[in-house]
Formats: sequence, structure tokens, C-alpha cells
Amino acid sequence: MNIIIVGAGKVGSYLTSQLSDEGHNILVIDKDQDVLERLLSQNDVMGILGDCRDLDVLDEANVDKCDVFIAMTFDDDVNLISSIMAKRKGARSTIVRLRDPRYIKDQEFMRKAMEVDRLVNPEFFAAKEIQRTLKYTYAVNVENFLNSKVILIELELDRNSKLINKSLMDLNKEGLLGNIIIAIGEKDDQVVIPNGSHILEVGEKIYVAGPREDIDKFYKSQVDSKKTIKDVLIVGGGSIAIYLTKLLLKRNFAVTVLENNKKKAIEFSESVPDCDVINADGTDPEILDEVGVENYDAVVSLTGIDEENILISLLAKKCGIEKTIAKVNRTQLLRITGILDVDTTVTPKKSASFYVSRLLRSKENSRGESISNLYRLSDDRVEAIDFTVIENSKLTGIRLKDLNLKSNTLIVCISRKDLGGKIEVANGESVIKLGDRVMVITKHKDFTEIDDILE
Repeated sequence: MNIIIVGAGKVGSYLTSQLSDEGHNILVIDKDQDVLERLLSQNDVMGILGDCRDLDVLDEANVDKCDVFIAMTFDDDVNLISSIMAKRKGARSTIVRLRDPRYIKDQEFMRKAMEVDRLVNPEFFAAKEIQRTLKYTYAVNVENFLNSKVILIELELDRNSKLINKSLMDLNKEGLLGNIIIAIGEKDDQVVIPNGSHILEVGEKIYVAGPREDIDKFYKSQVDSKKTIKDVLIVGGGSIAIYLTKLLLKRNFAVTVLENNKKKAIEFSESVPDCDVINADGTDPEILDEVGVENYDAVVSLTGIDEENILISLLAKKCGIEKTIAKVNRTQLLRITGILDVDTTVTPKKSASFYVSRLLRSKENSRGESISNLYRLSDDRVEAIDFTVIENSKLTGIRLKDLNLKSNTLIVCISRKDLGGKIEVANGESVIKLGDRVMVITKHKDFTEIDDILE
């Protein structure tokens, strides 16, 4: 595809890297020469220095020949104006980043009024990701699939787990897995899609998938289910914090927010009056001591600086907090420094990239949209994809054990269309039918439809 990306900031640059790796022809527009040159030096893409609202710049970019125009600057108004101009100039499709809650509270109206094909809100995606994770105290990561009927959670096995030193085959025989599948194993920086002979070890990270109620049962069997999260301290009062606070209050969490900027603290309090907002520096250990950080069940650090968020999480851990979550855009900081005490990291640019990749792959598929969801896991080395089985699929009517799947590929769950979306955990006797939705885990990164899983 011929793709124009406007904005070479955190989200735009990450998206550029991902889409370039997938083989698309990318052209990036940005008015900051240093930022643009840095992006071009790191990726095999074209670039134009200029303002995306300038018609001459759009003409130079051949916007009339682009398949998708993606506006990812930090300014909502710039994104909207440039996308409208691009669409009028002939761009086939537009994807626009919008952050302001006033713009996205009625997304359908905005799409129609502004002639935008898709809206992307990385901050809201990040807030949803955090909200899901807070339900499971000991989970590192939590994702939803198949209309939220299937949950994928990441856990780290400790020496008290009943699963260690046993193969997946033995665990199934003993009934310890129940109606769930262990879909990914990660140990010593090695990632595998495990088969029945895979033996689980202490310290191994596993991704477990299954129907929501079965995941809940498995989770409670593995951890101390008495430890639940009720009181949450959020440090930083930006867009993610606003979205997250509203989501948590709807689910009866108690939320306290620390915001260092007085004006932002007042605005936050006015926007979300049902939470406690304190104008104070959450990176100051004395402030954390004053607010009684040890009395909270979880601390979520969402300042604009990665290093501060990591520091806050480490301080919270030192105070005995069970769950720490940090917004970290440069996740290599954790690997380089060897800091492993942050329970969960959230990266808004990745959430936006996953969403856009899913949209583009569906557009590439000439037989109709077939990808409903897509996440990259284990440092982007594994993909979890939610496919819809469309007309003339080669998989239909054949038992899974008789299919010749590509290596490092696993069919996890099936949502049955003829049974109103009822979830079936996949096994060798399962048969896929037209209209079913199928969750697949794979180490391949080029699947655009369900048939791509076949050799």
C-alpha cells in the first residue's frame, strides 16, 4: 500500500517503523527537520519537510495516489484539517488521531461530519488496557478477544505454582488447566508457541487464553484471590489519567490523582469531580509518604517522562504496593537498566499501531474485512489475531488436527456464529465453519486472512 503518515513524533515514528517492516510504501510529512531526519535515518522510508495543511506539500506527496492518509500529529485540529484536505485531494482512506475528549465523545458524528474513515485515540486505548489489567492483581498483561468473551492474560510462574515442572499434556490429563489454553511461553528472552511436550518452569511467563469465566477460575487457582484492587493512586493528570479515572469510577474503584501543575489539577477536578485530586509532585518520596501511598492497592504512574514513571513505580514497590503500572514509551530503558520491578508497562504508541495495522491488513484483503482485532505480544515477537472466517475459506469443514498449519501458529478459541457467539476452546476435533470468528496466536507477521495460517 502507498501510505502517507503525518507526524514523526512518538506515535507516528513507531507506526512508520511497524508499517515499513510490513512492506508498505511509506512517506512521512513533518515540519520539524531534526525529528524528520532522525526518523528517516532509522527507517527505509521517504520524507517531506513541510506543513501537512499546505496544499503544495500535499501535492508534492502525491496525496491523490495514496491508499491511506494517516494523521498522527499531537494537534487534533491539524490532524482533522489535513485529513479533510487529503480526502478532497483524492486520498482513498483517512485515519485520524484525536485526543481531546470533546472530539471523541460522539465518534460517529465526528467521522461523518469530518469525512474521516477511522478515528484513533492512543490515550483511550492505553486507559482501557490499564483498566483491564487492574482486575487481575498479578497479571502482567490482559487483552480481550472475540467480542470480549475471550481473555488473554500474562502471568509469571513462581515456585509455588502447581504448574511448574509439568508438561502441558500432563497438566491437561490432571485437569489443572481446565477449559483454557497456554498459548505462549517466554523464558530467558526466548518465546515459544508451546506444544503438549512443553514443560513449564519457575520464572517462565505464560499467556493463558480462554472464555472469561474459565480464565477467572484458572486465575483464582494460581494466585491469592483475596488480594483485589480497590484503591488506586494515579500520578499525572493527563489525557490517559482522565480516561482511566472515568473508567475506574464506573467500576466502583476509589481513585486519587496527584498532579504537579495547579491549573491541570483544577481542570482535572472539574472534569472528574468524583475523584480526589491533589496538587502535588508524585515523584517526591515525601509527598508519597504524606498521601499514605502504602494504603493503596495499586499505583499508576502516567507523567510525561518515562524515567519519572519508572522511579514512581519503584518507590511504590518499596512501599509494598501489590500492583504498579507505568507509562513507558521507551521500553528499552527497562531492558538496558535491568529494572524488572514494574509489574506492567503501557505504551500508547503501540496500542495505536496495533489498531492501524489491523485496519490496513483488513483493507489489503480483497475478499472482505476479516481481522477484528490484533495485538502484538512479547516485545512484538508474537501476534494474537481475531479473524472472521469469510467465503471460500480452505479451513471450513476440516478437523483442526487434519489441517497443515504453519509453524509457530496456534488456533486458540472459536466463536460459533450458529450458536450466537458461544466460545469453544479449540481442540483437534474442532471444525471451523463459515462466519465463525477464530483467535490465532502466531510468530508470523504477515497474516491478512484466516487461510494464511495454512502451509
